[in-house]
Amino acid sequence: MSLRRRGNEPVLAFCAPLAQDEPAQQALVLTLPVEYTAFCLLHRERYLRYTRERVQDAWASQKVVEAALGNLATIWPTVISSSRPAAIAWRLLDALIASALRGQGANKNQQLDAVHQTLPRAQADAVILRCRLQLSEAQAAELMGVEKPVVASHLRMAQRALPGRLTDVPAVPGAHRGTGRVRR
Repeated sequence: MSLRRRGNEPVLAFCAPLAQDEPAQQALVLTLPVEYTAFCLLHRERYLRYTRERVQDAWASQKVVEAALGNLATIWPTVISSSRPAAIAWRLLDALIASALRGQGANKNQQLDAVHQTLPRAQADAVILRCRLQLSEAQAAELMGVEKPVVASHLRMAQRALPGRLTDVPAVPGAHRGTGRVRR
């Protein structure tokens, strides 16, 4: 089932097709909170990019992100009343990714994520968001639901623990040449 909101119109969700001998049912009408819709629009694409990086399968990544956002909708009142809604969503996404990866465990061709095998989860997440997806510290912090200095700290610890190509931050204008580190 796919839910898409257009303007302030209610969302129509259609249930599974009925057997021929069952009476016809009307479409289920769901109205999603505007805040939830905005949250999804803001984070969905980056969640998908991050999940693809971890799961290494486009279809499975799409399903994980759909499940995460769908589950988030069911607890939205609790999420939106928390001090860090993005942090709750990030933990939910992480749990679903971990479940998907466990399900792929038997697949010997699955490329293992060296960063997540070596570093603590938060450090590995910071590395993927900054180094592979090339998000800024502010964008990574927003996605993870933490403050920008937390991401910077995780990245520095990761670079100390795992120096080299896996933790190099992409060069940006204004960065020192050769180090990949941004001037502050």
